[in-house]
Amino acid sequence: MFISTYKLKTWLNWPPVCAHLCTFAVAFSFSSTWRVPRDAFRYGGLVYALILTVVFVVVALPITLLQLAIGQLSQQDAVGVWRAVPFFKGVGYIRLLISILALVYTSVFVALSFTYLLYTISNSIPFWECQYIVVPDDDETYIANATSCFNETFLAPVSEKPEYYVAVSLVIIVLSTLLPFTLFGPFKFMKRILYVLGPIIFVLGIVIICCIGDRSGLTTFYNSADILNMLNPSIWYGALIQALLASQTANGYLILAGDSIYTNTNIHWTSLIFTGTNVAACWFGLIFWHSVSRGVDRDTSPVAVLVETYKAAVEKELNTAWPILIFILLLLSGIVTMLTLLYPVFDHCRRFGGPKWRYTAIMCSLASVGGALAALAGGLIALSAIEDLAVPLLISIATVAEVLAFLLIYGRKTLVEDVEFLNGKPLASYWIIGWFVAPGAVLAFTMWWAVTWLIDDTKWQESPWEAILIVATFGAAVAIFVIFAAISVAKQMQYDAISKLQASFRPSRHWGPRDPIAHYYWLARREESERNLPRTSYRRQLGQFSGNASFSHISNSVSSKSSLENKKRSNSDDWMYTEYRRKYLEQMYPDIIQHSKKRSMSLDYSVVTKANFVITDIHISREATNIVPELNNNNPSVPG
Repeated sequence: MFISTYKLKTWLNWPPVCAHLCTFAVAFSFSSTWRVPRDAFRYGGLVYALILTVVFVVVALPITLLQLAIGQLSQQDAVGVWRAVPFFKGVGYIRLLISILALVYTSVFVALSFTYLLYTISNSIPFWECQYIVVPDDDETYIANATSCFNETFLAPVSEKPEYYVAVSLVIIVLSTLLPFTLFGPFKFMKRILYVLGPIIFVLGIVIICCIGDRSGLTTFYNSADILNMLNPSIWYGALIQALLASQTANGYLILAGDSIYTNTNIHWTSLIFTGTNVAACWFGLIFWHSVSRGVDRDTSPVAVLVETYKAAVEKELNTAWPILIFILLLLSGIVTMLTLLYPVFDHCRRFGGPKWRYTAIMCSLASVGGALAALAGGLIALSAIEDLAVPLLISIATVAEVLAFLLIYGRKTLVEDVEFLNGKPLASYWIIGWFVAPGAVLAFTMWWAVTWLIDDTKWQESPWEAILIVATFGAAVAIFVIFAAISVAKQMQYDAISKLQASFRPSRHWGPRDPIAHYYWLARREESERNLPRTSYRRQLGQFSGNASFSHISNSVSSKSSLENKKRSNSDDWMYTEYRRKYLEQMYPDIIQHSKKRSMSLDYSVVTKANFVITDIHISREATNIVPELNNNNPSVPG
């Protein structure tokens, strides 16, 4: 059946479809294609996958709903949402710090993938620089160790082979220069990139599995000895951090996406779809790498997937095209990851950086480039320290502080009412229970991992750089929190320090929906809840928060002339305000309103009762005015 271009464009502009195309792309970021297989090689495939799935459902899913709700309601970024509790504004900046630090090692991994892609195109595998062992009896050549091969090339120490360091550094600089330009303009350009990259990564993975996948590798997916790893705190803590990274709740991307991508979606269904898609993508990554790589002595270093690609190409004697396709898959996945990390930082610079916000954004990007070059010089040890110690600890601190601040200080009841305001339906008890369980689980696993790590004697036999990094990371998080808390307290308009401190724990006047109608009824519902008054029904219109018209708006299906002719008029310029005012008065004064609606049976009856209707109308107006102030009184706490 022929599909017209108009219909195709209309379907592609359908907000839920576009939103979940971005969900599909983000699910195939480095979280599922790089980190998950590496951790599975460390702890066991099936055991790690099951633990990761449980953590997704118990911890990541409730936090996903929380961040989507506060992002969609306030239309702010990870820093702006703390207008709800200004004292905790530093948590938002910790989220941005996580983005910058994650961008440091992600840039190195993407640059390595791109460098090995170019090197494989120009040189066949195995690389000529690698160490070889020649067996005279068979007259065959074997690779001694793929990891040592990588250490002889682009991961070699700078002092020994500076030419390789310069090559990777140039790739990092070029990538970090080009990608920010996608975020300087409208956000639509970034979304269109995600629309394309998600399906390409998935199709590439399917093609590679079908052509070079090996069932023998899947036999090592489960090993009975791996069950003992469930007593290791590292597997639980690693799965926890992986779930928070994959669900995009770690760096503030999901809060911002609630305003830009998921503005016109149901947050309940979006949370379920987002989490389910990420779980499926993680399982897909595990199956992919277990089928491609060999099951003996898999690498567990930070670049495990690169090493396993090289080993598979050598041991299976694959055509050069297959490792090239794998490197392309990793490169595209890394680009998606870098965009999701850059976007919160650049958007915050755009919101609060003034007219020259691009210069501030470039400085942040240059800071991440400098960190990436320094980490590359430090080798795998430096990359592992940032990825496995500093960033996870910051994620744990920010997650616990964020959830507890909204539950205990902003208020559980208020938070539930905000979510119900967005969806127009009561919130299920599972989500509320999950909000209380999530910070407890994060805190418990973090303390278990930290205590076990610190009491390990082997960690202190060498130079205690990792212990110093843990202490420095925790100190930096506390310093950021205290500094921005002090700034928030100082900006309050009260007269003494105690009043300023108390005011910093209450929502500012800028908190809430930016749309005037939505903000009005949001305040009205909160006031009604406090006074136990009948709840005003409110159903926000599609596109109301974003300012975009609905895809099914009449202007998309009929001409503008006919739409104006058929437009439903009212006596008020604000139809929505008039309708909800009438409904509210019907709830509060049903007898009076029903009496005023009685129609006259004859002309004489209308003439005789005219005075009574005038008196009744005046009575209604006075009663309504006493309870429902007019909108222009600057007191929209009760619906009018």
